[in-house]
Amino acid sequence: MEQEKRESIRERIAKEIYIYCAFWIAVSTLPVLALSYVVVRLSKHLWIKLLTSRYPHLEFIRTDTVRSLLDTQRNQGIINVLLCIKGSCNKEQIRNELIQHVIDRRDKDGELMFPRLRHCLVSYWGNYAWDTNVSFRPENHFIVSNAVYRGRPVSDANIQDYVSEIVSKYFPSDQPPWQYIVIPCVSTEPKYYILVRVHHMLLSGTKSINIGDLLLIEQLKPEERTTMYENLSPLNKLFPTPKVLPELWGKLNESLSNIWNEFISEYDPVENPKASKSLPGAFHVAGLILISAASAFREIRKKKLTDRAEPTFFTAASFFSAVQRELKRRNLTVSRLIFSPLVTANPRKWPRLTVRTALTATRTFIKLPFRIKDELIALRELKNIGNVQQTQTITWRYAKLMQMFTHATLEAWRCAVEVYKAPAELWADTVGADDGKRHLLQTASLCGRKVVSWSRPIPRVSIERSGRALGVSSTDVALFAATDALRAFFHSVQSEAPDYVLTTARAAPEEFLFTFAEGDGKQYKKSQTGGMVCLSLPIGATPRRIASVISEACNRQRALSGAWALQTRCGALTRSVPSPLARLTLNLLSRRYAVSYAEINAPPDAKARTTLWGQTVDHVIYWRPPQANISMSLTVIQYADTVRLAVMSDARLSPSHNVPANRWPVAVEQLVAKVDHEIARIAARAEMRLEEMPQTVRAEGEETTAYKSQPYTTESTLRPPKTESLSPPLARKRLI
Repeated sequence: MEQEKRESIRERIAKEIYIYCAFWIAVSTLPVLALSYVVVRLSKHLWIKLLTSRYPHLEFIRTDTVRSLLDTQRNQGIINVLLCIKGSCNKEQIRNELIQHVIDRRDKDGELMFPRLRHCLVSYWGNYAWDTNVSFRPENHFIVSNAVYRGRPVSDANIQDYVSEIVSKYFPSDQPPWQYIVIPCVSTEPKYYILVRVHHMLLSGTKSINIGDLLLIEQLKPEERTTMYENLSPLNKLFPTPKVLPELWGKLNESLSNIWNEFISEYDPVENPKASKSLPGAFHVAGLILISAASAFREIRKKKLTDRAEPTFFTAASFFSAVQRELKRRNLTVSRLIFSPLVTANPRKWPRLTVRTALTATRTFIKLPFRIKDELIALRELKNIGNVQQTQTITWRYAKLMQMFTHATLEAWRCAVEVYKAPAELWADTVGADDGKRHLLQTASLCGRKVVSWSRPIPRVSIERSGRALGVSSTDVALFAATDALRAFFHSVQSEAPDYVLTTARAAPEEFLFTFAEGDGKQYKKSQTGGMVCLSLPIGATPRRIASVISEACNRQRALSGAWALQTRCGALTRSVPSPLARLTLNLLSRRYAVSYAEINAPPDAKARTTLWGQTVDHVIYWRPPQANISMSLTVIQYADTVRLAVMSDARLSPSHNVPANRWPVAVEQLVAKVDHEIARIAARAEMRLEEMPQTVRAEGEETTAYKSQPYTTESTLRPPKTESLSPPLARKRLI
């Protein structure tokens, strides 16, 4: 026991030393990263400027993303979404809605909202660019298929093969990279499909479009979009969001804003004409200079945001000229600036100032004991009841702020601890993770073309009920079925299934798909972009084991998820690391994490959505394109009251890519049936026990209860029943 305790102490000390060394190594690389950021930004700017001078008819994209780094001509990042819509297909109505809402939509300035839809995406010297000198024809992008696949009409029996063949084809190189394909379908009920295909470069950068704009689904109100998804999936709780720190920051901003407004209303002649009736003193002149500098900075920033067509650069000369204009507006001349110290040091003000200071000091000295008493009472009230009733005290004014400051300090300390552990955990969970036995998905030679499949629907209520019975979430149940589907895939290709598969996982709400770019849609979508975790999914494990793996990964990999969210929202990685190094690192990591998992969550009360032309959307299928060396992408989609699995893999894995989609619902149904059987068995046993419980026996003249002399015991009771004492125990005589 002592040896095990000694070893645990040694392991803990070694772990702390490892965390300490990793942290200081990471800190020592910060200057290198800062220098790399400057070099990368400068070299990128010069390179784009050189390419622009070489190809003046192209608009080069200046910002790199992870997908643009991993893009190749063979392996492109193309987002695919399939809609199944109930009702008859009116092609002209759909076409008019697409042209009116997307293609010809204008902003408030009368310009095209999505001009990139008319531009062709080209690549020169490893950089993407938009070619604006191309002829745009809507009929090349709005396509109505002939609904015939290999001599047979498209129906529910062959729709997956038909869609997979469309997805496997590349975009034409001389056209803008997007398509809107309407697929009629032969079915007992009238319905049809719409396949939306769009290149990822159209979804990022300036003048970009959201995928929801092309889906043409009616939008929810902003107050309806604020549904909380944190309790639906553990993947939404990757890193703790600070709560007290933003609240404290907002409170300080509000207080400083109030102080600034009071200062302006008293000393600014533009807001208060009375301030210019007398000569300003030295302090008044300093305040006017500060107000003028703030106003000049605000005007330059406003002009920079409004004039996007002609970008203005912030220089010292422009700033000083703007300050001079603001000083001239406030009538602050050179003569007033020179005479301001004499106005402040005027001897005629000294007697009045001396008398006023003496009276104020005397009044403060007399009231000081009473103020101290009130403050002590206020502090006692704050400690005992948590509320201050002495409204004239400083404690009442700043008590809430001090409490908020205390909680913010504790929250900042927890964040600092996470940052301290981040480098060691980041290395251990990515590069240092043991990939075990290599499998087919890691060693397959990829061709770049994609094939897709999707599962039949599973009732969402069944998954949630089984999850509650097992004490896990719906994500754990879905991932358990995904591991079983991967095992079936390995068996179908006659390959031995590994013990576990390294997987990247993330989650997003359904509004991530459906929201429009207009208004706050861009910001909302960016705010809903979460982080990513790396999972080591054991093949053949139980849902509770899967839940423990996810929980441990989410607790350990907060640094990884935060860094990935930072990259997604502001491009921290691609802006500070040279693109060849970033591309090489991502390719090496994707060889190990060859499977990606994502889920689209919907609120519990989600209903079927409707299109802009009034028809109901039966179901939605979304595929995230695997890039680099990722072989298979799994996406679990919650829509209304159903759940489906969408699979996208490399074409080299066809036709075995259908096996995970076919096996996933079977695994879920088997688990649900097993859980329901156990619940029914437990309920039957409980009912039998209730029936076997002794009943009250009533005889003539007396009432006796059987369990009074022999109490009822359950299987969990380990103590024997207590016997009733019919006579008092014998008293032992004391011997003297």
